[in-house]
Amino acid sequence: MYISAAGAATQQKRLEVLSNNLANVNTPGFKEAFSVVEARPSAAILRGEATPGTRTLADVGGGVSVKETRTSFAPGPVRYTGNPTDFSIDGEGFFWVQEGAQRLLTRAGNFRLDSFGNLLTQSGQQVLSQEGAPIVLDINNPWSVDPGGVIQQGGQSWKLGLVTPLSLEDLVRVGENLFKPLSPVEPVDVDQRKIQQGYLELSAVRPTMAMMELIETSRAFETNMRMIQNHDSVTGSLISRLLRT
Repeated sequence: MYISAAGAATQQKRLEVLSNNLANVNTPGFKEAFSVVEARPSAAILRGEATPGTRTLADVGGGVSVKETRTSFAPGPVRYTGNPTDFSIDGEGFFWVQEGAQRLLTRAGNFRLDSFGNLLTQSGQQVLSQEGAPIVLDINNPWSVDPGGVIQQGGQSWKLGLVTPLSLEDLVRVGENLFKPLSPVEPVDVDQRKIQQGYLELSAVRPTMAMMELIETSRAFETNMRMIQNHDSVTGSLISRLLRT
């Protein structure tokens, strides 16, 4: 019964992760999350009362558990939008944005200009230049962007902040498509800076595969719940017979 309960709890956690993926299937720059499932040792081993490998009843497996939830940073499909404030990254790297005192990373390039000319994300974070300064344009004058992500307007220019962490393992998800780096970030090499204006990286979630995984996980959860009910029924019948004797 406890093994089935552990399995049901594991599948419930997987359902939460998969449901969040499906909820963000239309979120630009969203990266798919997945659960890492591992075998769980028996309760006796966890309590230190038995040793693994003894092949006794105390060494029987304890089912499965979710070790951690990780993020796949595989790029999503790119779509042409024609919007001059939409940008997509061709290759590695993240846009550099600021929210309050925090500097965050994102692959979502669906930016916008406010009435003061600030280049912002859809959620209101300030888009930063490579030097870490806010990008502020004159909304009354034309501007252009070269393939390297350099915005030019009149005699001024701003290089879009394009950075990469020392390791993708150092990124912590803090929102739908925002990540907080736990270590210093580095600028993307000049020859690797490839930014397309008028294009947008979409969510990396594959709806069909995510739905199939959701159905599979739901059935596994239901199976574990039925096993718990069956164990409970058998135990109840056994107790009833013992009481009658």
